[in-house]
Amino acid sequence: MKYFFYLLLLPSLLFADYHYPIGERATYTIKWGLLTCGTSTISCDEVEAEGQHLIRIRVHAKSNWLVSTLYPVDDTVDCFIDPETQLSVRLEKHTREGGFICKDVLTINRQNNIAQWDSQNLNISTNYPITAGTCDAVSFLYAFRQYAFEENQSRDFPLAVDTALHGITITAKNTDEKKIGDTGKVLCRKFIATPKRDDLFVRKIPKEIWITEDDRKILAKMVVKVPVGSVRIVLKNYVPPATLALDPETQSP
Repeated sequence: MKYFFYLLLLPSLLFADYHYPIGERATYTIKWGLLTCGTSTISCDEVEAEGQHLIRIRVHAKSNWLVSTLYPVDDTVDCFIDPETQLSVRLEKHTREGGFICKDVLTINRQNNIAQWDSQNLNISTNYPITAGTCDAVSFLYAFRQYAFEENQSRDFPLAVDTALHGITITAKNTDEKKIGDTGKVLCRKFIATPKRDDLFVRKIPKEIWITEDDRKILAKMVVKVPVGSVRIVLKNYVPPATLALDPETQSP
C-alpha cells in the first residue's frame, strides 16, 4: 500500500545519516479479515531519471481479481532520493482505489527547504516550507528503520505529505515472534504511529507496525485502517540488498 505514516520535528534526527538498501525487495500479502485481497511490493533500486542518477523506492499495491470486482486497487508510488544527501527529492503517485483516482507529484527543493505539491487530476498546485531533513512518506519507511528504540520510547519525525508539513510520533512497544511466509518465525518489535494532526491520514491510517529485531530491520507486518475496515499487510517474501546477497544468513528472514 502507498501510505503508512508521517512525522513532526526532532532536532537530533534532522541530519541523520540515512542509507538505503539498494536491491532490497519485499513482497507482502494484503489480508482483510480471513480474505486475501491483494499483494504489495516495495523495492529499492538505482535509476537514471531526468538526467540524474537517483535511488528509487517503488511501492506497488494491487487487489486480486476477486476484490477487484468490488473495489479495485492499483497503486504505484515512486520516491526518488539523491544518493549524495540520502534525502528524497521527488514523490510521484499514481493510484486508483475504487472510484478514487489520484495522480500527483511532490517535489522537494532541499537547497531552499521548500516542498511543492502538484495534483494533475485536481489541477492545483501549492508549496510550503519544510525543515532540513524532512522525509516524505515513502522514504520515511526506510529511514524509520535505522533508529534504535527502547520499549515504550517515542520519537517524533517531520514529514512532507501532499499539501503540508506534518508530524507523527512513533512509539516502540513489546516484542513478539511473527510468522513470515514459509520461513518460520522471527522476533519483531511492535510500533504504534500517532499522527500530530487528525487530517494527516485521509484514506489509510496505520495502527500497528512490526519491524524485525535483527540488524536488517525489515518491515514484517502492518495493520492499517482503510475506508472499508482494517487490513493486515504481512511479509511473504524478502530479497536482501545486493551488499548482503552473498551472505546465506540474510537470504530469508
